[in-house]
Amino acid sequence: MSDWVVISLGNHFRGDDSVGPYVLQRLRPQIEPAVPCIENGGDMVNLLEVWKGQHVCLVDAVATEKAETGAVLCLDGLAEEVLPTLCTTSSHGINLVEALEMARIMDALPRSLRIYGICGNNFAIGEGLSPRVQAAAETVVKEILTLLNTHTGGAPCMSNH
Repeated sequence: MSDWVVISLGNHFRGDDSVGPYVLQRLRPQIEPAVPCIENGGDMVNLLEVWKGQHVCLVDAVATEKAETGAVLCLDGLAEEVLPTLCTTSSHGINLVEALEMARIMDALPRSLRIYGICGNNFAIGEGLSPRVQAAAETVVKEILTLLNTHTGGAPCMSNH
């Protein structure tokens, strides 16, 4: 079993907010079961259990006026500042920044945390991904696959031939 995990935040039914689950849907056939893909609808407390000691790729939608729709903000979540305004998805009253602080206090940090924030602008209920966000999601899928191939030696052979 790998010490890598890919986690998505977001809601399947809220337009561009569904980009995290969309990325997982695209990755699953290529990396599971070697690398677990975990959907997290915003339960930041659960992240502490899931990511402790793991190498993590985390994908979420970002709502910001500082970048264009479809822009990808990629950062090292353990070394770079994660702005609270970039992580507002939460169903339990805390955001990603607060979850990171809690993880530091509880000694529950991941070994590494690569955050992919995809800038969206349509978070309406019942809407699908906007075209620019979907295109950015495909780019993030490729980036995550490249990262995993570099660090894990590639996907395991799933064929019996």
